[in-house]
Parts: sequence; structure tokens; C-alpha cells
Amino acid sequence: MTDLDTILAAGQALAAVHGAVDQVINAALYYGPGVLALTATIAAFRACAWAADRYHQLLQDRADRRAYTARAFRLCRVADSADAVLALGDNTVNEYLDNKLAATPDLAPEEGR
Repeated sequence: MTDLDTILAAGQALAAVHGAVDQVINAALYYGPGVLALTATIAAFRACAWAADRYHQLLQDRADRRAYTARAFRLCRVADSADAVLALGDNTVNEYLDNKLAATPDLAPEEGR
């Protein structure tokens, strides 16, 4: 981008602002200050609503990242534990799993259903 392009872009931006200000002045002269005050109030309300939505989304994203990080940490701990158990050898793994099964209460007995 050259200096000439920068000057032209600045001129276009200035022309756009000048046009917007001109329209606001024309509206104030035609409709009166009450409509301008109402328009400003609506614009301020919408800006505040937008900011509140953005803040809420930021908080939700932070909570999602925190939950994702906690879940990833738990999965890494499970994987480390599984790696440690599998490193013991086949016989030891079978004994470990049999002991876990024996220690687990039977929550769904077949004869009572």
C-alpha cells in the first residue's frame, strides 16, 4: 500500500463520516430532536445488549475450556493408570482385573428381576 493509497482511503473515510453527519443533521432538522434522542437511546441499548452477549459468550467459552481441560486431564490420568497396569504383565493384569471384579458389588442381580 503506497502513500497515495493511504491518502485516498483516508479521504474516502472522511467523506463517509461527513455524509453520515450530514444525514444526522438533516434528520434533526426534519424530524426534531425527539426522534434523534429515541434513535440514540435505541442505538445505546443495542450496543449494550451486544456487549452483554459478547461477555456472556466469553464466560461460556472460558467455562467450556475449563471443562475440556479437566476432562483431558482425567483422560490422561486414566491412560497413565492403564499404562502402568499393562506394564505389569499379562498374568498380573488378569489378577488385577479379577480382583477389581470381585471387589465390585453386583448392582443388578438376575434372580430378583
